[in-house]
Amino acid sequence: MLAKSRKFMKIKVVCRKDKTNRNGESPLFIRFTDQRTSKFVSIGLSVNACYWDFEAQMFTFDCPDRRTMQTKIDNEIDTYLKKIRRLEALDVEVNFDTLFEANGRKATITVEDGFKAEIERLESLGKYSSASKHKSALLMLNAYKSMKIALEVIDLDYLKGFELYLRNRGNNGNSIATRFAIFKAIYNKAIKEGRFVPKKNPFNTYKVGSLWTPTRKRAITKEEIQKIAELEIPYNYKSGYKQLARDMFLFSYFTAGINFCDIARLRHRDIVGGRVCYSRHKTQKLLSCRLSPQANEIVERYSRVARFMTMAITSSRYSMQGCILPTSRYSTGL
Repeated sequence: MLAKSRKFMKIKVVCRKDKTNRNGESPLFIRFTDQRTSKFVSIGLSVNACYWDFEAQMFTFDCPDRRTMQTKIDNEIDTYLKKIRRLEALDVEVNFDTLFEANGRKATITVEDGFKAEIERLESLGKYSSASKHKSALLMLNAYKSMKIALEVIDLDYLKGFELYLRNRGNNGNSIATRFAIFKAIYNKAIKEGRFVPKKNPFNTYKVGSLWTPTRKRAITKEEIQKIAELEIPYNYKSGYKQLARDMFLFSYFTAGINFCDIARLRHRDIVGGRVCYSRHKTQKLLSCRLSPQANEIVERYSRVARFMTMAITSSRYSMQGCILPTSRYSTGL
């Protein structure tokens, strides 16, 4: 009758005639068999042994309340089967530990869950570049294996296979290292937040740092910087764009490499005592550097043109006003 089975685990309802309650009835159990080991789970029902067919392990046709009890048994079985199907969908091994959530372990978070939560957090903070890198890493993981796989089943073989997959796609060491660094951070964050408890953290064995490869430093010479600074820009309708593009580049060079995003947010009030002080947009770290004569000359040039510049920086991501340099529509010249 109620003999249901899954791959590697069998489920069956049995009547324990070796046990009887004070009414003389024997309790019914669901028997789970996995690798020749059985586990009995009480259903909360009992039946007089005369109304149970022990050979077929089912109610006899003349059993009182047969339909009601059978419905309850079917519902109990169906609950476990649904849980087994979920574990299989997450690529989690079906055994007594995972089926009955031993030691409080739950397969509740997938690779997709972990990544999407972090992407949403980054975008809410305006860190779109970092969010984009996470999206790219998730796409690669999904192309390798389903992103609906549970984080707790990630093991060393999975990581080695993912590295091989990326290399076969032609990714270089640093690209692979970037994706693995992101994946490792997602994995460890889920552990820290108590989303799952790994049997063994594969990233303790798989060293992401070994994937990084040195690259040749690429830089232009001081002589080339001087040529850019002294370049005569012919006057025409595009000269304003070119002039601003050069000034933005040179200002960054003379201020220890401030990037465009941070330059766009600078105000005249950020210059104090001949130093420019600002908060790094990407890391929120406070930085300061002395303004060289060349950098100060660029600042003064735009101050003379429009005193404290109030041209707005407008885009789909932010809108700022009062910046030192008028970095709005002219940014296309960079």
